[in-house]
Amino acid sequence: MQWNNLGSKKDFQPLSEDPAQSPSLPGFFYNRSDILDAEKEKIFYKSWQIVAHVSQLDSPGDFVSAQIADENVFVIRGKDGKIRGFYNVCQHRAHELLEGQGHIEAVMVCPYHAWSYNTEGQLHSARHCGKQPNFDKANYGLVPIQVNEIMGFVFVNLDPEAQALEKLAGDMFEDMRANVPWWDEMVISPELSSQGSEGGTLDANWKVLAENCLECYHCDPSHPAYVDLIDMKTYDWELNGPWLKSFGNLKKSENKAYNVDPAEPCQVGIYWFLWPNIEISIVPGEKSLSAFTFYPVTLELTHSASIILTLPGETVKQDRIDYRWNLLWSEDVGICESVHRGLKSRGYHQGRFVIDPDLPGVSEYGAHHFQWRYAQVMGL
Repeated sequence: MQWNNLGSKKDFQPLSEDPAQSPSLPGFFYNRSDILDAEKEKIFYKSWQIVAHVSQLDSPGDFVSAQIADENVFVIRGKDGKIRGFYNVCQHRAHELLEGQGHIEAVMVCPYHAWSYNTEGQLHSARHCGKQPNFDKANYGLVPIQVNEIMGFVFVNLDPEAQALEKLAGDMFEDMRANVPWWDEMVISPELSSQGSEGGTLDANWKVLAENCLECYHCDPSHPAYVDLIDMKTYDWELNGPWLKSFGNLKKSENKAYNVDPAEPCQVGIYWFLWPNIEISIVPGEKSLSAFTFYPVTLELTHSASIILTLPGETVKQDRIDYRWNLLWSEDVGICESVHRGLKSRGYHQGRFVIDPDLPGVSEYGAHHFQWRYAQVMGL
């Protein structure tokens, strides 16, 4: 971005690669529409996004639609068994084709003028176009997007030139498999996943939520039950280019969040964060896993969704659901909405990252890592 779009240099002290020396982003990066427009083009339309789990696409004709910032897309399993992705827009007059998730028996039919498409995205029929001059159905197929399935998750990327996800973050998935040996046993829990997607909105810029997810400096004062569940003395970070990992051991079986039997299979909390907006995690307790994603709706509204995996026929205990969605998420919503209001204040410009080399887990390495990568991608 050009300085004339950001203000003068005196309005913005650039970030440093050294987190201990670096200022944070200025407040105006969170409340200018031209910056959000640039983020969509440079970040969201060029990054890999989770949109589904393969257990939602068992049979040919199964589909899941999703939102990526302003773009509506869907993935569908074709009659040939292959999963494909497309922009969710009819090529006639741009009506959206599919909503939510479901199944089509034969073809997708646009509800506006009934143009129809097969599961491979080709135009099947267009009413009253048989005598249309210079009309070739082959020219009006759906616009495809990149699809990549890894470890059961279905990712898409709107950039046709995007680097393959395996090359970008293959070592992250290898680390996940090493730490979650029961991964392949799990399937999506529709009840729990809908709970996240329906209830996850907050009145704050999307970057505020990302940065909050990436540091536990705030955990002691803001999440007293969480720090009674996870031992902050064992909390640590690993930074790996486009992804990072934070992790800590269970502090004690009986705690303020929820009790964990020592015989339960998971006795740690591990959080993998993939640039720019995906957090995949396991927490102490049963065999389960959550993929948490979020994207900007407006400058001041962020939507989040969760895909939660459990063993077939099992679920997550109710006290853990209550803690995550009724307490922990509520605490984070309050934090993020307050920070967003503060970022608009004339009394705030740029802050500093707190870095204590003796306590890396509760330092702000992760938040700096996010902002440093953001500055590089945005050309600051």
